[in-house]
Amino acid sequence: MDHVETVMRELSLPETAREAVRRLAGAAGPATVGLPAPSRTDAVLRRLGLAEVDRREMAAARPSAERHPALWWLLTRCHAQLVAQLGRPGPVPSWPQLPPALGPTARYLYPWVFVATLPAVRRYHRGRGVPSELSWEILSALGAQMAYHRAVHGQGGLHTENWLTVHFRGAIYALGRLHIERQRIWFDAAAPGETATVGPLPGRGDHSLGLHIPAGTLPPESVDDALARARDFFPRHFPEEPYRFATCVSWLLDEQLTEYLPAESNILRFQRRFRLLPSSGADDSATMVQFLFRRPLSELGRLPRDTTLQRAVIDHIRAGRVWTFRTGWFPLQTSTWEG
Repeated sequence: MDHVETVMRELSLPETAREAVRRLAGAAGPATVGLPAPSRTDAVLRRLGLAEVDRREMAAARPSAERHPALWWLLTRCHAQLVAQLGRPGPVPSWPQLPPALGPTARYLYPWVFVATLPAVRRYHRGRGVPSELSWEILSALGAQMAYHRAVHGQGGLHTENWLTVHFRGAIYALGRLHIERQRIWFDAAAPGETATVGPLPGRGDHSLGLHIPAGTLPPESVDDALARARDFFPRHFPEEPYRFATCVSWLLDEQLTEYLPAESNILRFQRRFRLLPSSGADDSATMVQFLFRRPLSELGRLPRDTTLQRAVIDHIRAGRVWTFRTGWFPLQTSTWEG
């Protein structure tokens, strides 16, 4: 059977999804999938941080090999890809976007992929000596991301599945205020023609720790605490990976924020820790609005203006300007964490 053609046809996928489906068809790994028994499903989803409404709707949209053969094939292949790449840092190829007309089973399919992969990633964590509470804490990002989807889109589902493949492959951990990802340097740190710098420069392929900031405040002491935990955690559980640099890709690093926020604000103090790469100039305003307000950019005129940051983001966009995600780095061994 030509699974690629069958899946493309049965799921009414656009031609742009063909390469993603073809990659999944060739993924090495288990061809079968086990889901928790219906009697245990609610308890498992609760441990993964899902709100009651998402637990209820996801259980009702449980996929079946008999009733949803094309979706079930996709679930098994995505699961196989994750299991085959357990422990590997870096992204996996994006999974195909499923048409809304396929209904709730398709909207909840990728969350079910992560549930199916739960036993494998838990075994990986145990094999690395990761405490059970830290294992469950980072895997509960599934519930947080599904709540984010509901806030932005007004219905259950998941649109950040590619991001969560990092969590369900053992590549990221919650250490206090930050989520910290095992990465490799993917950029050239030195500017063209640069011959001198303060401290070591990262090179492509070097191990690095990617800093991710869940929603909430960012006091400097909480960042210091997370970095101190990282200094202990990663040498203990990944001793073969020498981490010398921290990286971050975030709207929090956009230097235009200095036009609006006081110098001693938590955001600018966090920003000053990093050496920034040149800006791409990309327009990331819509994503920034989603992160900050949990609402789409189309609702700009109805967004709250309660804080200096909220007013700055809105007024900047209304002035015809754009916000850009910036990339920054710093050496982990530095004794001064704030520049």
